[in-house]
Amino acid sequence: MYTRSGYLLIILSLFILLAMGHQSHAQRVVILEDLREGPEDPDFGMNRRHYRHSFLRLHFVAGPPDATGAEVIYGRSRSLEYGYRYKRKFSEVFSAGAELSFRRTAFHMEQYEGKTVPDTVLYDRQKLVFLNVGGGLYKRINVGQRGDYIGRFLDLGAYGGWNFHTRHVSHFENDLDERVRVRRSGLDYPAPFEYGVMARVGLNNFVLKGTWRISDLFKSSAELSELPRLSIGLEVGLHPF
Repeated sequence: MYTRSGYLLIILSLFILLAMGHQSHAQRVVILEDLREGPEDPDFGMNRRHYRHSFLRLHFVAGPPDATGAEVIYGRSRSLEYGYRYKRKFSEVFSAGAELSFRRTAFHMEQYEGKTVPDTVLYDRQKLVFLNVGGGLYKRINVGQRGDYIGRFLDLGAYGGWNFHTRHVSHFENDLDERVRVRRSGLDYPAPFEYGVMARVGLNNFVLKGTWRISDLFKSSAELSELPRLSIGLEVGLHPF
């Protein structure tokens, strides 16, 4: 028979053994973590064979329209885009990749006698909004020495997309001195697809980008002057600095 002090001694010994076992297990985990070197996948990283990241882009419409009647308000006519990009490194100089994105573009139309796009009616304010989902392919030329980060680069590529929704928004004052906002969708004159070329110059997270739309935004049957094709803007890569 064990005395009360004997039982206490046994219980105390069990606690000591459990604590020693827990400490040795924790020590092994720490040692394993301290001895690991490099990323889990040595082929994945900003300057490694494979890399993926998201990005945000703000573009401003630039350049003249194809013909008179389609002048826009520069500065207010712009697009906001969010996308996801993949990059494949082939050498220290050359990489290539692909991207997917969602873009909203708004063309704020000038109001003047002689305006023809999208109609001849004069409003207080008027805009055409295009919602687009698409993708692109690019070739990258890396410049200069760098570690495991993006560094300096030049991209040349092409893009295409589907304008899945277009709307016409107008603001005016009616005969009752009421402010009226009219939003029209289901329009029959926008072209469903667009494509063009692009160029980017970047330094790590910050990129200056220009695009030139080759396709028309309006169907040929609409007989509308084309809106400006050039856009220039800033892109921010959502990856570590």
